[in-house]
Amino acid sequence: MVEKSGARPGKSRVLGGSLLAGILVWSGQAAAGWVIEQMQKGGAEGGQQQVTLQANRMKTLTVEPDGKPGMAFIVDLDAQTITQVLYPERSYATATVQEYGQMMRGVMTDAMKQMQEALKDMPPQQRKMAEEMMRSQMGQAGQKAQECREARIELRKTGQQATIAGYPAVRYDVLADGKLDSELWIAKGITAWRELDPRKLERLGAEMAKLAACGSPQRGQGFLGADSASKLAHEGYPVRMVDRSGGGGTVEVVKAESRTVPAAEFQPPAGFARKTFREMMGQ
Repeated sequence: MVEKSGARPGKSRVLGGSLLAGILVWSGQAAAGWVIEQMQKGGAEGGQQQVTLQANRMKTLTVEPDGKPGMAFIVDLDAQTITQVLYPERSYATATVQEYGQMMRGVMTDAMKQMQEALKDMPPQQRKMAEEMMRSQMGQAGQKAQECREARIELRKTGQQATIAGYPAVRYDVLADGKLDSELWIAKGITAWRELDPRKLERLGAEMAKLAACGSPQRGQGFLGADSASKLAHEGYPVRMVDRSGGGGTVEVVKAESRTVPAAEFQPPAGFARKTFREMMGQ
C-alpha cells in the first residue's frame, strides 16, 4: 500500500497497489466509484493526493500547493497498463505492466552502474560511506532481476482502534522479514477495493513485487504480497498508512465518498504529448 510522488522516480509508486478486492465488470459507462482524498506528511515529499477507483481502474493524482494537478498514475487492470501523466509538462507515457517493470529494473541497474563508476576515484573512506548510502537507498537494485529476493511479508492485526475521516478503523502491522515495515489502519466502511478484479490485480502485484525486491521506491510503503493483500482487501480500505521502514511519512485519508466517475477520468487529457517513460524520466 503505498505512496509519494522527474518523471520523478520517487513519485512513480502505487499507493497500496497490491490490495486485492471483489470483481466488478467494466461496462464502458460511467458508474458509481470511489473518490478518496488523502494527505501525505513527512518523508521526502508530502502534499495532497486523490485516489479514484472504478471498475478495474485506479488513478492516483498528486495536487500541487496551488491546487492544480501535478502528476497522475493510472492503472488499467483490464488492459494491464500503467500510465503516468505530468500535467505541468502536458505529457504522458503508457506501457504494459510487464514493459514498465522491465524498464524500471533497467533504470535502477543503470543508475547503480553510473554511481559505482563515479566512486572509483574517491578516497577509500569516502568511497565506503558513499557505497553504504547507495545500498540503503537502492537496496538490491544492482543485482540481476533473477537474483532479487522478495521479502517475506507477515500481517498482524492489533487491538488498536481509531476513527479516521469519520470511519472506524483497526490497526494492522506489516512485517517484512520479521521487521516492522509499516502500519495500516483499515476501515470496513470504505469498500473501494471491491472495484478491482482480484485476479487481475494479483498480476499487477506480482510485477510490482519484483521491483520492491530489487530496491524500487515501492519498497517500504506498506507494499504487500498477494496473500496478505487479499486478506486486507476483504477487511476494508487503509485510511492511514505509516511507514516504519526508515523513510518516515504518513498517508492519511481526510475524505472518502462513493459517487459517479466519468470514464474519461482514467484517460490522459486531450492534447497532451505522448512520450516514453525513459523520456519522462530524463533518460
